[in-house]
Amino acid sequence: MARFCVIGSLNMDLVATVERFPRPGESLVGTGFATYTGGKGANQAIALARLGAEVDMIGRVGNDPFGVQYREKLAAEKVAYDAVESADAQPTGVALIEVEAGGENRIVWVPGANLTVDNSYIDRHRQRISSADFALLQLEIPLDATEYALQSAQQAGCVTILDPAPAQQLPRSLLSAIDYLTPNAGEAELLSGIEVSDSRSARAAAEALVQLGARSVVIKAGQRGAFVLHDRQFDHVAGYTIDAVDTTAAGDAFNAGLAFALGRGDTLLQAVRYANAVGALACRGAGAQAAMPGAAAVRDFIEQQK
Repeated sequence: MARFCVIGSLNMDLVATVERFPRPGESLVGTGFATYTGGKGANQAIALARLGAEVDMIGRVGNDPFGVQYREKLAAEKVAYDAVESADAQPTGVALIEVEAGGENRIVWVPGANLTVDNSYIDRHRQRISSADFALLQLEIPLDATEYALQSAQQAGCVTILDPAPAQQLPRSLLSAIDYLTPNAGEAELLSGIEVSDSRSARAAAEALVQLGARSVVIKAGQRGAFVLHDRQFDHVAGYTIDAVDTTAAGDAFNAGLAFALGRGDTLLQAVRYANAVGALACRGAGAQAAMPGAAAVRDFIEQQK
């Protein structure tokens, strides 16, 4: 079985549930509150571990109670965390999340220690990167460190997967170090300049992103599934209809499912079908990591959909 490393963010998610989002200047009474471990990087690492993968987490937390709590969480989830360092000058990253009754969310993120991940930190953990078969990254650590980590992983022979979120412009030098680029429709539009509204526009956006350097593009489209461009072949992989409770980490679950399935030898289209199922199941529960499904749940869900 393949080995995975995830290079990215670790946050504490402070989640308030509301009937609807407040208007500017308005105060609302919430219907619930909870604290969860989150961050796109750690979300993907824990999702991979729940599926049965061997995974290293590479990132930084603060020298504070949230950092201690995070290491305990990673240990409980069987994620290797030897490379999770403490930053003395910054607190653990925090995300303030509102979730409305229909499952949609709004997020304010304070990155904290995530911003202290730099090239020297990546160099200290090159051995862990080079021992992995797949490296998963996102955009919640500094962009220059993300590019350096992608290039380091590529040089080590890792398959690189980038979730380009939160959305921002990316240089060609970074895009050329990506084997699988997995934007959602909005991120694909920002990166390509092409609005993604249907299969035709998704193909145009994916082709533009390949022209910019990415080897393969998988555009995530929620319950519509995903659009895939690989070796000049374009396909649409249907999604699953579910009653969403919280969509906070659906994209992280998708990327973990994609990597896991590729690591066990699935074709890309098979891996995207599996990733669609992992992402759909993650929307059925509250919280980012708490909702990540195990391998048996994914298998049962796929069987039920046949």
